[in-house]
Amino acid sequence: MAKLNTNYPILVIFTLLIATKIRASDELRLDNICLNNQNLVKVHFYVHDVSGGPNSTVQEVARAAVSTDDPLSFGKILVLDDMITTGPGRDSKELGKLQGIITSADMKITAMAMSINVVFTSGEYKGSTLSIAGRNQVLDRERRMAVVGGTGVFRFTRGYAIISTYSNRVEDSVLYFVAELTIYTTFCHV
Repeated sequence: MAKLNTNYPILVIFTLLIATKIRASDELRLDNICLNNQNLVKVHFYVHDVSGGPNSTVQEVARAAVSTDDPLSFGKILVLDDMITTGPGRDSKELGKLQGIITSADMKITAMAMSINVVFTSGEYKGSTLSIAGRNQVLDRERRMAVVGGTGVFRFTRGYAIISTYSNRVEDSVLYFVAELTIYTTFCHV
């Protein structure tokens, strides 16, 4: 039987002490996690989705055996890297990206299961992200999804996003889709 090194318990305690040391600015105290320090904010922007052609921001990464060539056919998994802007035109001020995974998840109607991140690269929320997840029933006039988290300014965030189709056109076999997003979210200053 091997002998237990007498320095082992000291090493474990020392490692735990180092691992639990948190910078003062990131220290989480129960008395200040959203109890009296909540902010409600409305964030509004447009998402520019290009499907097809050399500048496509949507790519199919997998499909089920039952999938058809329809872009939103059941069983397809797509990734996206869409531009977000302050206005509906592509020449509007760019705020960042909407990136994530979408899956056609309904056999009867056009609906997607989505896991997306809004990445702000400019503006008031530069360096922050919002995470959105849920069902997007594409043909509905308005769709609502959950805001489930965030980083930067949006630490401890929660809320919901309202998505509506702003425009949808096909040019030279390329689909140009613009969605309008309004996000209502609360977050904490810690």
